[in-house]
Amino acid sequence: MVNFDQKKLNSFAKKAEVRFAVLFGSRAIGTGAKDSDFDIAVSLKNGKSIFEDINKYSKILENFSKIFAANEDKIDLADLDSANILLRYEITKKGVLLFGDHQLYEEFKAFSFRDYVDARSLFELENKIIKKRQIFIKKSLAV
Repeated sequence: MVNFDQKKLNSFAKKAEVRFAVLFGSRAIGTGAKDSDFDIAVSLKNGKSIFEDINKYSKILENFSKIFAANEDKIDLADLDSANILLRYEITKKGVLLFGDHQLYEEFKAFSFRDYVDARSLFELENKIIKKRQIFIKKSLAV
């Protein structure tokens, strides 16, 4: 896991009205290199996307940069509430809750898993269509 100042994160997250902050990606699962970026999913209490207000986004980015002692270009923010089903599932499956109520986050994880299970057959169908299209294109180009 990554070293960071939990008190500083708690203080900032409360002021910024963050509902959840979740570390995901290589650093969350312990495979991150020294120069790996920090993938952080954020959910705000008001339900708005972190991308709606550039000032809010900039402040969140700046604070996570300070909290993790990393350059801003090494912080990748994702909006947990507006993320697509697959990304939300991956974040909640392997992510590490940095800030937020554990019980509420477990409920959010359960909803994300249910959404993923409901959509899984569509992902499989999409993959079949893509594979068929790739075969068709390869055959077309081989002629």
